[in-house]
Amino acid sequence: MADSLCSVPLEEYRRKRDAARTPEPVPEGEPAAGRDDRFVIQEHHARRLHWDVRLERDGVLASWAVPKGLPAEPGTVRLAVRTEDHPIEYLEFSGEIPAGEYGGGRMTIWDTGTYETEKWNSREVIVRMSGQRARGRFVFIRTDRGERREEWLLRRSDPAPEYEPLPADTRPMLATPGPLPRDGAWTLQVGFGGRRVVVRVEGGRARITDEEGDELAVPQLRELGPSLGATEVLLDGELTERAGGCELWIGDLLHLDGRDVRGLPFARRRELLERLAPAGARWRVAPAFPGGGAEVVRAAAAQGLPHVVAKRDDSTYEVGRRSPDWVEVATGAEEASAPTPSTPTSTPTSTPQRAGGATRRSVGRARLTNPDKVLYPLTGTTKADVLAHYLAVAEVMLPHLRDRPVTMVRWPDGVERGSFFEKDVSRHAPDWIRTARVGTPGGRSETADFPVLSDEEGLAWAANLAALELHVPQWRVGPRDGRNLPDLVVFDLDPGEGTTVVDCARVAVRIRDRLADDGLTCYPRTSGGKGMQLYLAVSVSRAEQTSEFAKAVAEAMARETPSSVTAVMAKARRRGKVFVDWSQNNPYKTTIASYSLRGRARPTVATPLTWAEVEGCRRPDDLVFTADDLPARIAEHGDLMVGLLDQEGQHLPRRG
Repeated sequence: MADSLCSVPLEEYRRKRDAARTPEPVPEGEPAAGRDDRFVIQEHHARRLHWDVRLERDGVLASWAVPKGLPAEPGTVRLAVRTEDHPIEYLEFSGEIPAGEYGGGRMTIWDTGTYETEKWNSREVIVRMSGQRARGRFVFIRTDRGERREEWLLRRSDPAPEYEPLPADTRPMLATPGPLPRDGAWTLQVGFGGRRVVVRVEGGRARITDEEGDELAVPQLRELGPSLGATEVLLDGELTERAGGCELWIGDLLHLDGRDVRGLPFARRRELLERLAPAGARWRVAPAFPGGGAEVVRAAAAQGLPHVVAKRDDSTYEVGRRSPDWVEVATGAEEASAPTPSTPTSTPTSTPQRAGGATRRSVGRARLTNPDKVLYPLTGTTKADVLAHYLAVAEVMLPHLRDRPVTMVRWPDGVERGSFFEKDVSRHAPDWIRTARVGTPGGRSETADFPVLSDEEGLAWAANLAALELHVPQWRVGPRDGRNLPDLVVFDLDPGEGTTVVDCARVAVRIRDRLADDGLTCYPRTSGGKGMQLYLAVSVSRAEQTSEFAKAVAEAMARETPSSVTAVMAKARRRGKVFVDWSQNNPYKTTIASYSLRGRARPTVATPLTWAEVEGCRRPDDLVFTADDLPARIAEHGDLMVGLLDQEGQHLPRRG
């Protein structure tokens, strides 16, 4: 059947779907032979936007998932992943597949029509499509790549009529400062004092470059590309910063669906832009007023906006040129209250600067190699940025690391690639890095030489290894590497499916109050991930005391509110509940160190909190902090967990 992935027609399709839970057609009978000449292309907003190309063959729809859509010109080759055959009824399907179901997300019909087969075998498929949008000769060629999936290459083999590809390199047109024009037909567009950018959207992906042509990583705009689907556009915009991140104001349209419109008059380009109407939570069309005059300038000044741009209605778009056809008219408000321009990270060429203005490439004997290597692609955060973070937090972080053996989690190729835990550094640690030989039951060897980081040199050495995460136990080692008794108790609050850190915060307050009844003080911290932790300084006579106490508290909390709290690790028992993980007090387990980065999409940080922040948490984002947030927090609060260092170890009660 259609050179199917499965020998039984539609068996794989039915296996992946529950007819009672999905609106997709799930026919029970055997497929009947059809005309073998119909196709449908569906735009699928699933976990990642892609287009599903389906060709009728032997009574089913042979299907490929194409991440960037059909190629529009012969020189473009696209990946196409062969998926399971679909039933013929899918030719007319559109709708919302519920979250949690296979392929969950919105699906719409992008195009449908008929096709002619020129060649069809297990290695090559050549068809000529005749639809409203998909018209032309397309070739699917199977590759030998892909161990877990069947990968093909998709290309167009005939020229697309009247199609002009997006230009490879475009710089924004610039305005000439001057007074408000009085002669001719002009449109006044509001300016926000931001950074001029060009946005290229192709295959549902957006690429943003600045005036110099350098690519910018702007995570707040990651949904801009998917929102435009298969529409290819080139946009001129202004990037500003407001509470919570960047915002894009779109001022001009340069290219639209295979048509270069830079030569059209501005008034016509503006009309096309408003018809396209790109709008989202972080992007929108900049306000413009045809025929506007001094009243627009006064209104912009009243809002604290620095200028308006007068654009001659018949002006063409002059790439990278400062033109008299665009006039930047100052409002006089710029010095007082103009919005702060956005400065998203440029990747990969930018290098972070420290307070003194010089880039740190070495700290004592520690050298930073390849400082511009991007470790967080979403934000453009480089290895030098990682070093800058650890130096910025060193004063408050190092006392918590003192005498604790460190397990490093390293991402040598960045957070989108693989990582590995490293405990034993005996083969490569320099002699000036202190190591402690500690027992590792269950490991590849009985002992391992763990690094013990005690100064900025040590942090810089770890940063150079792309050790983004530093994990430590709840105990310290002595002068001869002997393991001391635990001096900390940790409650690790992990939100189960259907809950968030907001729920963790509520549980944290309850644990705090319960501990206070026993005369104990604890300190809250984010995990840098989905949950949070509570720590208390203790003095115990047996290593097992900390786990016993934490388990008793966790189980008591679960008994009091079994619908919202669990002390059981099993995933099935955690849905809709906060898991109070007491097992992290096991002497052989570690938790993320305070002020450590996390290897997530963004450089989030395990950040100490005030109890006011915990009690006031209403949204998950309230307790998310990245490396950029830490210097200001430390300047304001100092080390919010210093009590763990200054406080004499608290004695645990015998009851939980």
